[in-house]
Amino acid sequence: MSITAKSDSLHDFWQAGVDHILAGEDDEAQATWLLPFLDSETLVSEEQLSQDLINYLSSSVDHRLSMGKIKDAYLISQCLCAVAPDHLNILLQFLNLSIQANSFNLETLTDPNLIAVFHQDSFRDVDEELLYAFSKGIAPLLTLEYISDYVSLIQLWAKNVSDNYKFVCFIALQAIFFGQERGIIRLRTQLMEICLTYAPPTLRFTVLCELTESITRESNYHRAILMGEQCKEEGEQLGLLQHVCGSHRLLTALMEAGEWEKIPAVAEQHQILIENLVVDPPQKVTELTICMAPYFLNYLYDQPRSLHRFKSMIGEMCSKSINSARGSFLPKNGHQSLPKNGLLRIGYIAGTLRKHSVGWLSRWLFNYHDRSNFQIFIYHTGQPDNLPFNHSFFRDKVDVSYYMGANAKEIADLIIQDEIDILIDLDSISADTTYEVMCLKPAPVSITWLGWDTSGCPEIDYFIADPHVLPPDAEEYYNTKIWRLPQTYVAIDGFEVEVPTKRRLDYNLPEDAIVYLCAQKSYKHHPDVLRLQMQIIKQVPNSYLLVKLRANPESLMKIYQKLADEEGISMEQLRFIQPDPDEMTHRANLQLADVVLDTFPYNGATTTLETLWMGVPMVTKVGQAFVARNSYTFMQSVGVMEGIAHTDAEYVDWGVKLGTDLALRQQVIGKLLHSRKTSPLWNARSFTLEMENAYRQMWEIYQSQQK
Repeated sequence: MSITAKSDSLHDFWQAGVDHILAGEDDEAQATWLLPFLDSETLVSEEQLSQDLINYLSSSVDHRLSMGKIKDAYLISQCLCAVAPDHLNILLQFLNLSIQANSFNLETLTDPNLIAVFHQDSFRDVDEELLYAFSKGIAPLLTLEYISDYVSLIQLWAKNVSDNYKFVCFIALQAIFFGQERGIIRLRTQLMEICLTYAPPTLRFTVLCELTESITRESNYHRAILMGEQCKEEGEQLGLLQHVCGSHRLLTALMEAGEWEKIPAVAEQHQILIENLVVDPPQKVTELTICMAPYFLNYLYDQPRSLHRFKSMIGEMCSKSINSARGSFLPKNGHQSLPKNGLLRIGYIAGTLRKHSVGWLSRWLFNYHDRSNFQIFIYHTGQPDNLPFNHSFFRDKVDVSYYMGANAKEIADLIIQDEIDILIDLDSISADTTYEVMCLKPAPVSITWLGWDTSGCPEIDYFIADPHVLPPDAEEYYNTKIWRLPQTYVAIDGFEVEVPTKRRLDYNLPEDAIVYLCAQKSYKHHPDVLRLQMQIIKQVPNSYLLVKLRANPESLMKIYQKLADEEGISMEQLRFIQPDPDEMTHRANLQLADVVLDTFPYNGATTTLETLWMGVPMVTKVGQAFVARNSYTFMQSVGVMEGIAHTDAEYVDWGVKLGTDLALRQQVIGKLLHSRKTSPLWNARSFTLEMENAYRQMWEIYQSQQK
């Protein structure tokens, strides 16, 4: 058959080749497509023939996509790339289809042809939506080996981007994804650095703050502090709101580094800035991370009244700003219907349902929930769905489990669609996405539990507590109704424990020594309580203090050296040790210690529970704030009063007593081990019944208010 200029004749050849491709006959397809080029009677130029073939194959790909035939579209697109190897948009479409068809190979990122195409001048004509799709699609697949190649492509894209605002917003979200969901903090930092280079003025400060947080999480303490200082300086130029946010970033970097010589002055100024902000609030909150501004003050001061006033007033301004943009997006009080099928629909929202304190402690509730009376939903934010821990303890224990990004409105909309009756926040002010969702009030009843005190969000109805973790007068300054469970605000059945990996010999400790341990994070090592610990080992012969280094070693050791000199203690009595490789090993190695010394004004929580479970006596000082009473309420629950101090003098006295009185230590150890059989703290099944009873009562109150 002679080939003429008629398109239908050409298309017969093109279609025949497509049919061969879909049949797995690649050679036959190439031969069929070659015929029009070899026919001497063809009235169409070779260039026109090539373009016609490209157009036909492109239309075929689009047609298969419209039919949902991803695999067919991918196979045709692969051939299209061979026909037009220098066409960037065709290449990008093929890469996106290979991802959708689960056929993408990361080695493609190192292909010289791909890099050459990205370098070409025609990059300016690229369909950027294909680039956005490719960058998003590759995110869950990327491995450490190919990070530099991925970053190089993003840098090439950045140089030719048409809309810097859209590009920076997108890449910043990708960076957060890599940091939070993939745990690739270095990549998060690299992408944020690109964002900072290309950020328009309206985004620069937000990106700078996110970059500072990323560098802080990398434990690059010196640079994090420098970036924090830059955040504070640039924020001051922009306004009080940004000044507070920048100050918070600087304080965070200092606390993470354990720079206790600098922290008090920065914290004092930070508190003044917050005070000024709540006195003269902005009309619009442009930086939602402001909700976290009071967070680290709890590590420095036991002043719950003033801190709750800050949180409440910041919560009011954030909620007002968030809800001013609500429009018709959400009904103000969520759905008003009765529970479906007589089952209360309970939703939990958190970014911490993983190997995190919240994950370790909350998993028992999900294990024992009564699924015949409750439908359980989880809205995971900022975490992957492929973690074995997550599957075992959360996803496999509930009716519905979602894995969401950072778009609060999308999450809230889904919660409304699911007609959740009671929504429980497990993050409090430690995650701004969760905070924003709670401000949107997507469920009729909302609760904060476990994660970290109250958030200050005015839309939260209840805060779960117990008889001891909050003082009797807490109702006077909490803006959320306190719901006290009858025995404890959390309970577990126990902890998994590995084989110990450390012995006293490893730290050059005599076998007959009295060993104290402080295993908290750096920002809990307040110098005032460290001084008390020095006074204890000074009074206890043959005693040593083990300190886990979770910050800049130089900074933390410097403050210990200063305090040791002031208290007349030899540094030979101190041992600075590295953190254990995992939680289960950490628990096993707790038995190195004779006595654990708690921190103040921020006590241990999970670490206290682990200590008590392992049968190790401890000393804690009781304050007024929730975070200063965790150890107190747990020790009350297990029936151990020995070690509970209400003053500095009592803290030292208990430390000395437990160190010098072997019989007393053995008595406490016996109580702790016996409590495993009797204490409500170690009875998660009973605790779950109490939580479910609370949910029912809250729902009854809500229903009565609707009449």
